[in-house]
Amino acid sequence: MRLFLRLAALLVGLTLAAPVQAVALTPPAPAAWSEAGPYKVARIEGEWRDAKRDRVVPYLIRYPDGATGPAPVVVFSHGLGGSRRGAAYYGDHLASHGYVVVMVQHPGSDVSIWKGVRPDLGNVDQAMLARAVADPRVTLNRFFDIPFALDQLTAMNAADGPLKGRMDLTRIGMSGHSFGAVTTQAMAGQVFPGGRSLPEPRFTAFLAMSPSAARGGDNAAAFSPITRPFLSLTGTEDSFTVRSDEPAAEVVASRQQPFAHVSGPDMLVLLTGGDHMVFSGRQEVGGAPRPNDARHRQIILAASLAWWDAWLKDDPKALAYLHDGGLAAFAGPDAAVSRRGPAH
Repeated sequence: MRLFLRLAALLVGLTLAAPVQAVALTPPAPAAWSEAGPYKVARIEGEWRDAKRDRVVPYLIRYPDGATGPAPVVVFSHGLGGSRRGAAYYGDHLASHGYVVVMVQHPGSDVSIWKGVRPDLGNVDQAMLARAVADPRVTLNRFFDIPFALDQLTAMNAADGPLKGRMDLTRIGMSGHSFGAVTTQAMAGQVFPGGRSLPEPRFTAFLAMSPSAARGGDNAAAFSPITRPFLSLTGTEDSFTVRSDEPAAEVVASRQQPFAHVSGPDMLVLLTGGDHMVFSGRQEVGGAPRPNDARHRQIILAASLAWWDAWLKDDPKALAYLHDGGLAAFAGPDAAVSRRGPAH
């Protein structure tokens, strides 16, 4: 545990119902990747208790009401100060297309840090945010929350209840925003200073919104061991950080480092003018909407759905949309789409 605490201490300087008749689901046309799918979205909200850590982990699960057979699963980890209710647009979209989407809330780095004061990232107490992640146990608990959540999903899939038999736990994707992107990177197999890593083998592919560079500076050593498919989503104005001494341009560039060094199938979507909070939906932290939010979320949804369809549903049309210019054409001047590594 002492080694893990030292590891986490290096990490915390972060940039921050009864089924109805089934609906036939056909692959979306290229113009429809960003449009809602055919399923009504059902929701389950609750808490899991981890007796080993004496920790309660809140969750919100969305699933496609009326879908038959087990569905692929996508897990989402929120950013610093967020909650299970963030990024609702993302969860609803995937569930409407036939996914079970699990939003995990991380006590200690969730909305509770604001202590009743409405957050505003346009005028934020950055020192307060830094203090919120100064305890290495905060980072470790985040990382451990995800394998614990997978264990709970396995139990829910087997037990009587609305999710019994609904989840295909051989096809699971991991995603997250900001601090949740760091959590995603850890599950993918990022190597941290001292050679420590905590990869979760049950995940098939990964999607990181506002990812972070390696704190030690050796991005090749940190990210080259990642061989499973990895998609990075960021923006040209994605410069928010809890460290006030980091120049904005350096933060923006740092968020592209996982893409530059991952060894497996690897893509980057860089939103033109996209800022940090467009990915979370600005539901809890992020100030007033920006004029390009709706367009940017179209691109986020199209890229995300195609990514998961390609890697969790083995859909060749989705892979072609990603790799053969369909997504780039849809994004136009509003995002740059890049690819590295093997196609599949």
